[in-house]
Amino acid sequence: MNRRTVLRHAAVLGVFCTVISLAPVLANEQEEKGEMEMETSSEVTAILKNLAEAGDKLMSLAEATPEDKFAWAPTDEVRTISEVYIHAAGVNLLLPSALGAAPPEGLEVTDSPFALLAEWEKNITGKEEVVAKLAESLEYVHHALGSIKDLDTEVTLFGPPAPKRSYFLLLMAHAHEHLGQSIAYARSVGVVPPWSQPLPSDDGGDGDDDDDS
Repeated sequence: MNRRTVLRHAAVLGVFCTVISLAPVLANEQEEKGEMEMETSSEVTAILKNLAEAGDKLMSLAEATPEDKFAWAPTDEVRTISEVYIHAAGVNLLLPSALGAAPPEGLEVTDSPFALLAEWEKNITGKEEVVAKLAESLEYVHHALGSIKDLDTEVTLFGPPAPKRSYFLLLMAHAHEHLGQSIAYARSVGVVPPWSQPLPSDDGGDGDDDDDS
């Protein structure tokens, strides 16, 4: 065996040994990446489930509220019932596209989303329109958030830069905030939330509410 052949074999052996030594490291990195992706997927699934639950209650409450109450507000300085629902719907429709999701079909997102949101709140006031807009927003936000994968990427929307995942949590908190507000509004105009309707008791009478909200 000549010197060139020996050197060639030695080089091949060196590469082989390097690959063998790196294999556990690469495998570990792949495993960690897979675990992180699974954690992210589980986190998003939990957020979407929670958001959907709040959305379902908003929908059922809006549907249970008489049309003539949609213009009601406790004072002139705060949103009416219809404006609260449209505000919640509008944020669902406008925020995900700022995080990288495709905007809702047919919606041109402007440089002034807050102005567009205020316009919706002012002009979409009838019960049928409000309920339809809310339903559209809930369907969209579920698919839009599910399409965003880079949750650790920081964006600056309002306030200091923050990872996209923080805006997922903001959307969830926002839905619950206005659900609570809508429950208070509904109770004020004599509407009992559907999920809190009295249940029949064993003796045929009315039982207690299953939820004090």
